[in-house]
Formats: sequence, structure tokens, C-alpha cells
Amino acid sequence: MLLRVFTAVVLSAVLLVQPAWTQVSPESAEKYNSGQDLFKKRRYQDALAAFEDAVKLDAKNAQAYRGMAKTYQKLRNYPQAVESFQMAVGVKPDYVEAYYELGQLQLTTLREYEKAQSSFQSLLEVNPDFQEGKVRDLLKAAYVKHGSGYHRQKNYKKAAAQYENATQLDPTDATVFYNLGLAHRSARNYTKARNAFTTATDLNPKYAKAHRALGDLYRITKKNSQAIRSYKKAIDSDPSCKVKSTIHAYINLGKVYTSTKQAAKAVTMLQKAVTVSPKNRKAKVYIALGFAHTQRKHFKSAVSAFTQALKFDGRNSEAQYRLASAHFELKNYQNALNAARKATGSSKFRVPAHVLMGDVFDAWRPDGWKEKAIANYKKGLKDRRNKKYCEDKIDRILNPMGEEVEGE
Repeated sequence: MLLRVFTAVVLSAVLLVQPAWTQVSPESAEKYNSGQDLFKKRRYQDALAAFEDAVKLDAKNAQAYRGMAKTYQKLRNYPQAVESFQMAVGVKPDYVEAYYELGQLQLTTLREYEKAQSSFQSLLEVNPDFQEGKVRDLLKAAYVKHGSGYHRQKNYKKAAAQYENATQLDPTDATVFYNLGLAHRSARNYTKARNAFTTATDLNPKYAKAHRALGDLYRITKKNSQAIRSYKKAIDSDPSCKVKSTIHAYINLGKVYTSTKQAAKAVTMLQKAVTVSPKNRKAKVYIALGFAHTQRKHFKSAVSAFTQALKFDGRNSEAQYRLASAHFELKNYQNALNAARKATGSSKFRVPAHVLMGDVFDAWRPDGWKEKAIANYKKGLKDRRNKKYCEDKIDRILNPMGEEVEGE
């Protein structure tokens, strides 16, 4: 997470000590001092009037414009505050304090990140060392926040551009490279994403989220051996899941093991994951564990795992569907039907669950099984992935081999 190196704009009761007056009329200076006194007493409307009189007497009084801006902030009139800050730097182009306060207002209160960037950039052009480098941190924050906004809008290319700006400003921040990697991955620029995630892990070898993201990227691109290594590094960096998302490294590592015919390793990994998983992730862990047991044809263990998943998430349709499948393999047909019916409540598993129910009736063959099997297989015809299978099953039920054809 980006280190919050900036704080909300805090207006002190006393305005900053001003530099020596330069080409400001005595009358204007007097009004400005009066405004300061009133500001200290929190008489903001009166202070504002005094500052306005000061600039009327001398339009070059940049300090008075800044005083107006800070007073408008106190009154929460932010558009006027911005305008007054802009007048201050217009009169005094090297007025770094005004640029600084304007940038903070745009960054933290108005969330106008592009404008904040402009203000901080103008300040750095005048004084790169202002506030001992804090301005660079604020500018980086503006880039990151702007990038996050684009990311939420799914404008991944613009998000990446903002994160790139932040990395150029601070090439040592692993979190910014992590964000950059996420943006590139979402834009399907996988090579750039890999480079960004790798840089993040190089900068912070214990960065579990970055290792997991790199593993996810390798998994997407079917580079399973690299995915396994990255997931293991994520787990080693955070074995007890202090960062809740680390549990997905356990889950996805289990899935890679299962898909590469290493189901025994998947079971071992996922059994460990159960012990460290946050409560709101346990259902997903048990589902992955049950699937690994299924791949090993250990259906009783699979039933146990899916049943545990449902204890944590009773409405999880995937758990219901996979539980039904495991019961079917064990020829527990009634239990299979009960679980499959519950799975039909999900749009994702509705069709597979009906196909499975058709298989149950076809295998079990209770009274009225043909009609029930066909009714469920017909619902499977709606999905092209199941259409051919369901057509064949219906045809075999209606025209079983070995029976005499009527009329012969």
C-alpha cells in the first residue's frame, strides 16, 4: 500500500511568517497585517474583507491573495480558494508556499489529481528541495491516485501511464510497480506486467501480493512451473496469511498442481491452507481441496471437503454442484439430486446441474426416470457445451439399443 507521506491540509491558526515585503504599498501591507490578526481570532469573514482591501490597494500583494485563499479554505469555499492561490502565483511566480498549499488542496480535498500534479511540478521547477523533498512524495501520490482512478474506470492504459510517471519519480517504491503490473495485466500487456511485478519483488523480496500476482500471470499464460515458484514465494513471504489475499496463493497453487496431475501435492497444500485461511475464504479453500480429492478419485474425502465449504457458505452453488458430482460417483443418488437441485439456483451452474440430474436419473432409474432424465437433459440443450452430450443421452433413452423395433 502506498505510504501515506502526505497529510490532509491543516490550516494553522497563524499564517506562515512572510518574507520581506517587496514592492507592496504600506497601506496594503497594513490591511494585510490586520487580516492576519483577524484570522488568528478566527474572524474569517472580517479577515477576508481585510485581505480583499489589501489587494484592492495593491494588486501585487501576493501574500494577501494567499491569505484570501487560506481564509476561503476555512470557509470551505474551495473554488474561490483555488482562484486566490492562482492569483498569488500569478503575481509572484516563484511563490512556492502558495503552489504547495494549492497542490495539497487539489490533491486531498478536491481530488483533482491532474491539477495537483501541475501545481507540484511548478513548485519543483522553482525549488526542487522545498520541504526537504516532501513535494516529490506528494507528486508521486497524485500520480498514483490518478492511476487508481483510471484503473477503477477500467482505463488501464491511462492508469499504467500514471503509474509509470510515479515510478520515474521514485524507482524504489515496490507498491507502485505492483500497481503498474496490475494495470498492464488488465490491459493484457503480459510482458510489461511481468516486468513490473518482477521489479516489485526485486525491490521487496517479501512482497507476498506481488509474488502472488506474478504467479497469477504465469498461470494465465500457462507457464505452470514459473507459477508454482511464484506462489511458493508468496506463501513463504506470508505463510500465516497476515495479508488476507495471500490465501489465493495457496488456492491457486493447489489448482496448478491439480491441473498438472499433481493432485496429491494439491491436497497437501490445501489442507495446510485450511488452517491459516481467513474465515471468509474458507469455503473457497475447501472447494479447491474437494476438487483435488475428486481428481484423485477420493470421493468420500471430496464429499467431506464440499460439505465443509457449505458450512461456511451455505449458498455456494459451486460447492453444491461439486458435492452432487461426488455423491453421484459414490452412487449416493438421492444426495446427488438434493445437492444438484440447490445448484440450479445459480446461472453459472444451472445447466451443468440439470445435466448431472439427468445422469442421476439415468443411472438410478427410479419410477418415472425416463421422463425426469429427458426433462433435465432438454435443459442442457440450451448450452452448446452440453448440447451434443444431451442429444445423445435423449436419443439413447428414447431408442435404447437391443429393443425390438415396433412392426418387425
